Amino acid sequence: MDPVDYRTATWKDIQDRLIGLRHRCWQAWLQHGPGTTREVAARAEIDLLTFRPRSTELYQLGFLAIAVDREGHEGIYRARSMTEAAENYLRLASEARNPQLDLSF
Repeated sequence: MDPVDYRTATWKDIQDRLIGLRHRCWQAWLQHGPGTTREVAARAEIDLLTFRPRSTELYQLGFLAIAVDREGHEGIYRARSMTEAAENYLRLASEARNPQLDLSF
């Protein structure tokens, strides 16, 4: 999601997008993560071609976080709890609604 999305979306809007395969993949992350998408998909027995795009969506919605950034290699991700995801949403929404002025030239 872009900052403009956080400015207009409510937490309920974000939660309402956690359905179907997204919800199943988030549950897999909670149960089998942290790890790479490939590792968690294998542990959860979900096809990687189904799991990876849903994981990207979960990351964009704030339900996944980067645990270890391995430049040039697949990153290691972890699931955020519902509470952590809500706190992340509130922080991003606040930043989107109240951007700091950049006065550097």
